[in-house]
Amino acid sequence: MVKEILQLESTNANDFKNEIVKDITQALKGYATNMLNPDNETLLTREETAKLLSVSLVTLWDWTKKDIIPAYRIGNKVRYKKSEVLKSLNQKNQFGQL
Repeated sequence: MVKEILQLESTNANDFKNEIVKDITQALKGYATNMLNPDNETLLTREETAKLLSVSLVTLWDWTKKDIIPAYRIGNKVRYKKSEVLKSLNQKNQFGQL
């Protein structure tokens, strides 16, 4: 691990904090816009959805059973719309309100 030194001049702590908050806000807005694009209409398998959410298949099944995340049965296969999975997470997000 290489140690680097960062030296800031001609700024105070409050201005520096405001710049960081502004940049993070812009990045999050870009991320939110990206989540709502038409590519999110793709159907995901159970494994892909569990990987996207970083949860086990058992947890995904439990959330599906509790109607937290909507699922579609196509024949004997279960599929999830990516946009609906992401929307479900946004609705359950307690930290989305600033």
